[in-house]
Amino acid sequence: MNAARILVIITTFCAVITTCAQEFDFNANCQSAYQSILSLRLKEGKVLLQAERKKNPDNLIVDFLENYHDFLQVYLADTRDEFEKRRKEKDLRLAQLATGNPASPYFLYSQAEVSIQWAALNIRFGEYLNAVTDIRRAYKLLEQNEKKFPEFSANKKTLGLLYSLIGSVPDKYKWAVSLLGMSGNINKGLHMLQQLIEADASNFLFKDEATVIYSMLLLNLQSDAERAWQVLQQQSFPLKDNLLSTYVVAYVGIHGKHSTESLKVLETKPQGNDYATFSLLSYLQGLAMLQTLDVKAIDKFKQYINTYKGDAHIKSAYQKMAWCYLLQNDTVSYRHYIKNATVFGGDLLDADKQAKQEAATGIIPNVGLLKARLLFDGASYQKALLELQNCNPAMLKYVEYNAEYHYRLARIYQELNEPDKALHYYAKAIESGKALPRYFAAKSALESGKIYEQRQQIDSAAYYYNKCLSFEEHEYKNGLDQKAKAALERMGK
Repeated sequence: MNAARILVIITTFCAVITTCAQEFDFNANCQSAYQSILSLRLKEGKVLLQAERKKNPDNLIVDFLENYHDFLQVYLADTRDEFEKRRKEKDLRLAQLATGNPASPYFLYSQAEVSIQWAALNIRFGEYLNAVTDIRRAYKLLEQNEKKFPEFSANKKTLGLLYSLIGSVPDKYKWAVSLLGMSGNINKGLHMLQQLIEADASNFLFKDEATVIYSMLLLNLQSDAERAWQVLQQQSFPLKDNLLSTYVVAYVGIHGKHSTESLKVLETKPQGNDYATFSLLSYLQGLAMLQTLDVKAIDKFKQYINTYKGDAHIKSAYQKMAWCYLLQNDTVSYRHYIKNATVFGGDLLDADKQAKQEAATGIIPNVGLLKARLLFDGASYQKALLELQNCNPAMLKYVEYNAEYHYRLARIYQELNEPDKALHYYAKAIESGKALPRYFAAKSALESGKIYEQRQQIDSAAYYYNKCLSFEEHEYKNGLDQKAKAALERMGK
C-alpha cells in the first residue's frame, strides 16, 4: 500500500470520527436553561434541559449545563448526603463530554468547567486531594484550550479565576503548586476578568457569571469591597428575577459598608416556588439588621437554623442570636445561645471559628464595644465613635478589651479619613493584642499596610503586610493571610 493511499485512509477515518462526534450547540433553548439555572430557578432549568435532550440527544451542552444544576443544588443544600448523591454523575459527564467534537472550543472548556465546579464542592466537604486533582485537570485543559482558541471569551473567565486563586497561595505552599505544573498571578487573573466585564460584548453568554466571580475576588482577595460593590452596580446587579445575583449583592454589600442597601435588596428578593431554597439569605438579612442594632434579627437567624440542613454559619448564627440578647442586657439568654456555638455546626469557616472561640473563652463581650463593632460594620461611623467615647475606661485594664477598643477606634478613624489617628491606634492594638488568639493585632497590621500602600510608602506597607502574616493561629487567619499575600504580590513584594 503506497503512502498516498494510506494518507487517504487516515484522512477519511478522521473525517468519520469528527462526523460521529457529538456536538456542542449552545442554542436558544440551552441559553434559556443556563439563565434559569444561574437565576436559581433550578426546576425550570432542568425541564428545559430535558426538552433539549429529547429534541437533540447528541447536544453535549445539556450534559455541561446539568453539571451547573447539580453544582448549585449541592451548594444550596450544603449536605454530605446531597454531595454523595450527585458526585457519581461527575465522571460519567466527563466521559460523555470527551466524546464531543474536538474542533469545538467547548470540548476542552466544558470538561474544565465540570472539574472546577467539583473542585469547589470537594473543598467544601474536605475532599482536598480530589480537589487538587480537579483543579490541576481544569488548569491544564484551559491552558490548552487558550492556545487553540485564543478568542474564546468563556475560557478567560475561568482562567482568570484560577490564575487569581493560584496566585494567592501562601509562599510556603508555592512549591506544591509548582510541582503540579501550575502558576498563577492575582493581577493577571483579575485583569482578564475585568476586560471581559468591561468589553462591549452583549453576546457574551457568561458575562453575568464573570461579574460574580470578579466582584467576589475583589472583595476576598483584594479587600476592595467598594470596588466590588461598584462593579455590581455598573452591571445592574441585582438582575431581575435572579436570586443568585441578589445573594451576591447582599453579600458584598454587608461586607462592604452597604448594609442598608443590602437589606433593601433582601427584602425585595424574588420569591416563590420557582426558586430553589436559599437559607443563607436569611442569615445575611439577620446580619444586615444586626448592623443597625435591630434585635429582631433574632428571627432571621432562627429561620436560618431551622431551614438550613448543612453545618456552615450555624455557630455564627447562634453567636449573633446571643449578641441580640446581650444588646438587651439579657446575659442569661446570651450564655444559653453562645453555648450552642460550642455544640452545633461546623467550624470550617472563619466566622464559625470566631464564634466557637468566643464561646470557649467564657468572656461576655463588652456591650459598648459590641455596639461600636456592629454600627461600624453598618457604616454608622459617628454613632460607633460615640459608643466608644461612652465606654468605661476601667474596662481597658482587661487586655482583650484594651486591644479591641484601640482596634475599633483605629477602624473608625480610618473610615473618617483620619489615617494618622488610625495608625496611632492600630499600633496600640498590635501591641496589646499580639499575644491574644483574637484577630485584632493581625487585622490592625493589615489595615496599617493598606494605609501605607495608599500613601505609596511601599516598604512600610510591606512591613505591615508581613507582620500580619507573622501572627500565629487566630480568628480569621486564613482570610487575613490571603489578603496580606495578595497585597504583597500586588506591590511586587
